[in-house]
Amino acid sequence: MNVLLDTCALLALARGDLPEAAAAALRAAPEACVSAVSPWEVAIKAASGKLKLSLQPAQWFRSVVERYRLREIPLEAKVACAAAALPAIHRDPPWYP
Repeated sequence: MNVLLDTCALLALARGDLPEAAAAALRAAPEACVSAVSPWEVAIKAASGKLKLSLQPAQWFRSVVERYRLREIPLEAKVACAAAALPAIHRDPPWYP
């Protein structure tokens, strides 16, 4: 089964503290993916001062994608608009005002 890392999982992977169950799923997956939304979320968090990166967000994202051989999945307008219709059960990502 393929895996899709959300932004929190991507950050944990990059820090080296991905929970073992998630790390095991990642190792077993034929393909690991990350959404094109994740670099946007990382850049927002970095710009707010809540995340310190050693590189600019775009460079950081590209280096993590290459290091872990992740496939970036584009965000299509249809999916982005459909996401707005989801129930507001949480504030994701949690660093948004």
